[in-house]
Parts: sequence; structure tokens; C-alpha cells
Amino acid sequence: MNYKTSVDNLFEKFGENVKVSIDDTLTETKALIQPMRYKNKLYVESQRTELGFKDSACFLYLGPAELDFAGKEANTVIETEKESFNVSRADRISLKGITQYIWAILTPRVKDGD
Repeated sequence: MNYKTSVDNLFEKFGENVKVSIDDTLTETKALIQPMRYKNKLYVESQRTELGFKDSACFLYLGPAELDFAGKEANTVIETEKESFNVSRADRISLKGITQYIWAILTPRVKDGD
């Protein structure tokens, strides 16, 4: 079994169902999405406002290489069953010139009225 097959098996076994929209093309897959927190569970970039702290939450996305949105971050939206995310940054992780998986930094989408 090669490295990419092992990574794909991890996504299939432990990933959650996500919908990825790239340039308005919707694809469903399985990926890992986890919050990025520091030891004290506070986000370093939280900002104080008149209404309280503005949460600058970030999430780490790891997903299959076949769904490559690196370079198309502004046109990509990722949705789980409960949340929707914008892509701040994405990149390909390659081994011997073959993309193994995609990683990205996600931020929660703000919808009208929220």
C-alpha cells in the first residue's frame, strides 16, 4: 500500500462528510476539519469590541488530493453538516512530485443576520 492510499483510507475512515464548492461546482467528499487552538484554548487574534470579544476562529482542513482548490481560495466554500467555511489559505502536500493531500486554513462564514 502506498502513502497516498493510506492517507485516502484515513479520510474515508475518520473524515466527516463535507461539501466543497469551487467556482460554483459542488463536490461531496470526506475530510478532516479540526479547530486550531492554543494551549489556553483562546485564539491569539481575538479582538475586543464594544459587544465583547470577536472570535477569530481558525480551522485546519485536510482533504483528498483530487479536490484541489489551492490557488482558488477566494472561490471556494466548504460546508459540514453544522458549519460553513471560507478558505483563507490552501496548499498541496506532495511526495515525489505527486500530491498526497490538500491542507487549508478555514474561517467560519458569516451569514446575513448572524
